[in-house]
Amino acid sequence: MRLRQIIKLPEYKKYKYKPLYYDKRKEILDAKIQKAKDRKESIEKGDYRPDFKGKFRSSYRREITLKQKKAAKIRFFLLIIFFVIIAYVLIQKSDAVGTMFDLFFSK
Repeated sequence: MRLRQIIKLPEYKKYKYKPLYYDKRKEILDAKIQKAKDRKESIEKGDYRPDFKGKFRSSYRREITLKQKKAAKIRFFLLIIFFVIIAYVLIQKSDAVGTMFDLFFSK
């Protein structure tokens, strides 16, 4: 009996997956090597113009902003301390404000 030949049963689909290995460090290294080769070729041709000016300005701006932010925070806290001390001295030394606080808080 050739029943198998008459009735065609579906075969299972086979999944052939071959994993790819991705090396991020190698990609970065290859990009740096290619950039260096391109720079070397442009130097040999005479088309190379260094971009030191723009890089220096951007890093200098970043340093200035970090220094300015730190200085602004210090100034802010010093001003708060200064105003608190001034307010404390005014409250303790002035009779009108002192009596007003005495009236409100002496129940």
